[in-house]
Amino acid sequence: MSASQELSEAELDRPTVIVSGDSHVGPRLVEDLRQYCPQDWLEEFDNDVSKQKYLAEKAALLAAESPEAEKDPHPNLDLPGHYDPAANIADMDGEGIATQVLFHFSQNGEDMPWVGHGLGMVFDYERGAVAYEIYNRWLADFCSVEPARHIGLAYLPTWDIDASIAEMRRCSEAGLKAINFPPPSRPNHIAYNDPRWEPFWAAASELNMSLVTHASGAAFFDYLGGPSGTAIMIFESGGYLARRSVWWLSMSGVFERHPGLRLVITEQFEGWWRNTLHEMDVVGGRFGPDMHLKKPPSEYAASNVFIGASFLSPGMARDAEAHGYDSNVVWGSDYPHVEGTFLHLDDVDAEPITHLSLRNTFGGVGPAAARNMVGETGIRAFGLDADELRSVADRIDAPSLRTLTTPPDALPDIPEGSMAFSGQVGFLPS
Repeated sequence: MSASQELSEAELDRPTVIVSGDSHVGPRLVEDLRQYCPQDWLEEFDNDVSKQKYLAEKAALLAAESPEAEKDPHPNLDLPGHYDPAANIADMDGEGIATQVLFHFSQNGEDMPWVGHGLGMVFDYERGAVAYEIYNRWLADFCSVEPARHIGLAYLPTWDIDASIAEMRRCSEAGLKAINFPPPSRPNHIAYNDPRWEPFWAAASELNMSLVTHASGAAFFDYLGGPSGTAIMIFESGGYLARRSVWWLSMSGVFERHPGLRLVITEQFEGWWRNTLHEMDVVGGRFGPDMHLKKPPSEYAASNVFIGASFLSPGMARDAEAHGYDSNVVWGSDYPHVEGTFLHLDDVDAEPITHLSLRNTFGGVGPAAARNMVGETGIRAFGLDADELRSVADRIDAPSLRTLTTPPDALPDIPEGSMAFSGQVGFLPS
């Protein structure tokens, strides 16, 4: 039976639950985060704000001297949705998105205190732990405005397992729903196959908090320069480095011991999923006795790992449907990043770019598989309330599956750098 025949006419025409597995916020250091800073740290906080302001002004002067200085800034950079929950929700309503995952660093120039610029790398662990707690407290209040609409990610001091568990529990009680989970490439972190992590896995599973890795979290600064440095950095951080947790957790038995634990690898490009699962099983066949697993590693990955495909190409969407891993793919808008699908339009009657992007990706995909990748898989990946989100989709009049699987007649011009339309090459090896 084809995917289109599996759904009734009413299901095809009902508003679709759309879950973005990749979105961002950028709380302002002074106006938003300072009030959450412990009194003993205020002086250091203010000193860091002054330092960041100086660096920003210096960068602005350098940018003004570049050949591209005359370009108008991207309209997404100044959206109030970076830090204002009501504005953020209004933008989601206009896009038809029921809920979205929230990472920090939304490209508005506002970083965490004492944390490495842009990529969120922590170099001073004492100050990093304070910065994370400040941010988590702000984020919990941000998400509390309409809890169903946001999946707030708790940032944890993962260099200290006990402290991470304590902060995880506090964040869960405060309403955050998942964990910003660094890949196993961070210095001075205990390897994820070490038994000392067992209480952490158990707590995350108990609290229903998914582990979510963003591709940029695996980046190293030494890749940012030189010929093709950015391309190399994106290829390695978004690829092998970000994905390492897939085999570290699958092959070391973490998912076998904690079957309710979920891992989401965000901003993923195509062509690796099937090959990786096969390769894990090949290695497992040779070294299986060393792993002590009851099932092949691929089966744990298939049930516990999800692909955050923020720039989902038509090729990957069709491949996922053809090979049955659409139940592992989570679409993402990357709001409000300039490379994402959100773009403020002056014409209020124009079809949102996000809708056109979704139609461009899923126009050749069956409705059942499309429904998985735009929302149903996200509901499972983050342990969400499906009925609550269906009510949200109805209320905001989200696009129907019939609309989402209808290719657009034409695609409009969009700002340079956006990956809203077939952001990936769309080629898959046979």
